Amino acid sequence: MTIVIESRTKNGIVPLCLFYFTHNKLFGCYKLNSTKPVKLNTCFIILVFAAIMTVFSSCVYAASVPSASGQINSYDGAILRGSSSTGSAVLCVLEDDTRITIHKEVFKSKTSTAKKKKWYYVTANGIKGYVRSDLVDHIKYSKVTGKVKSGVNYRKGPGTEMKKAGNFKKGSKVTVVMKANPVLSVCGSNRIWYKVKSGSKYYYVCSDKVKLTGKASKTSSSVSDTSNNGNIEDTGKEMSDEAFEKFLDGEGFHESYKKKLRKLHDAHPNWGFRGYVTGISWKTALSKQTRKGTSLVSGSYPKSYRDGSKQYEKGWYKADRKVVAYYMDPRNFLNGSSIYMFEDLSYRPEYQTVSVVRAILSPSKLPENGFTAKVFVKAGEASNVSPVFLASRARQESGSGGDAVNGTKILGKKVYNPFNIGAFGGTNPLYNGLIYAYGKGWTTPAKATEGGAKVLAKNYIDQGQYTIYYQRFNLRNGENKVGTHQYMTNIMAPYSEALSTKNSYVKYGITDQPLVFEIPIYNSMPKSTKLP
Repeated sequence: MTIVIESRTKNGIVPLCLFYFTHNKLFGCYKLNSTKPVKLNTCFIILVFAAIMTVFSSCVYAASVPSASGQINSYDGAILRGSSSTGSAVLCVLEDDTRITIHKEVFKSKTSTAKKKKWYYVTANGIKGYVRSDLVDHIKYSKVTGKVKSGVNYRKGPGTEMKKAGNFKKGSKVTVVMKANPVLSVCGSNRIWYKVKSGSKYYYVCSDKVKLTGKASKTSSSVSDTSNNGNIEDTGKEMSDEAFEKFLDGEGFHESYKKKLRKLHDAHPNWGFRGYVTGISWKTALSKQTRKGTSLVSGSYPKSYRDGSKQYEKGWYKADRKVVAYYMDPRNFLNGSSIYMFEDLSYRPEYQTVSVVRAILSPSKLPENGFTAKVFVKAGEASNVSPVFLASRARQESGSGGDAVNGTKILGKKVYNPFNIGAFGGTNPLYNGLIYAYGKGWTTPAKATEGGAKVLAKNYIDQGQYTIYYQRFNLRNGENKVGTHQYMTNIMAPYSEALSTKNSYVKYGITDQPLVFEIPIYNSMPKSTKLP
């Protein structure tokens, strides 16, 4: 490598000389206006060399972190680029299933760990470059042990603006699996952060707070980055019965969960399950979900499902407490039909195809209004969101037709809003949604679908609400957020959307894909819940 020594003069900064090194060894020094080596004061060289080594020292530990391995997962291949940007130079195209070595993660957002916000620096076919993380799976980590040098926060992602997840005390032992670069402006005291494993989950900590103490060793587990919150976790896929039981214990599942998860694992051994221990009591969550106007039920259901006779929206009533409890209880939906409400909503092109999306849309009036399967697949790809989910959501919201999808004129312009975003409040929530669409410029079905997908990604999926269940029951953002920022008031919406997804998956044989489901666990849950 080379180092340039400069001097500040009246005319600005002037380069004086250039040092060049190989493997940290000083080979010579040149004046920049001369081709011959020059001799400098020995003390001067020593001082410069010491300063350079000080710069290097902050990365010594990072250089000891082992690399991981992975595999390209894209039928169309993945572009290997010169930097972590879609506008950078194309080095080559990596074919599907190409094996790669992953050296580090590079994040593009200060606060989001969504896969579209992250790249990998890799070696593939002998070439070093960058590839989008959402095109890589089957990741296998090596690991090295470390010891925390002083108390430090660990976070959901690298960088001081990422959400805090906890604190490591001085002397805590950690397992380091990867290096990570945060956005430069929030890197903290060090440009290099470590990705560390704690229990079954992965977090990030500034590398200068950790001293590596052991030698790198290989792990036998292969885990995929399947969640939008950036955690890469073992999920129980293809485990033996004995290993699966230990996995369930480690995830915090109660026996009332385990009985049903065992059946699902037997029927679909390549499915993955993640347990999310919310730390929120059942009683508290239920209380927040039964507040005025938070959970509604359609008037087409028995009156016993209602809490009072007041209509909060036309044809919609406050849901009875027992109804809310039943649809809030994850255990009631751990079966082959309803499990899809817990599916990770990332874009998976290998099975979220036009044919599958078309099957979801076919019973609805969406295609005849220009909302075709191709429109949803394109929108999903652009926002890294499952087009199956997008189609299911649109079918739930506007599948029967109406002003949201037939091109209603607002101030002289036809607008569309298939997801009914902004359609709430007042005496005519649908009109409010159309005003919202007008403001966004959603003047064609394609613009409305792509624009709506971006809103869903930014406002929900990237905010930890990356399953249908979390969009109805906001649990990933702390107890204070429960009962707020929820996409729908319809208490039964997750069940309905999950069923439409299931039907299309069955039709096209998708149920054997390696799907991943994240299932929440409340504190102090009742033995069971039932409808009135």
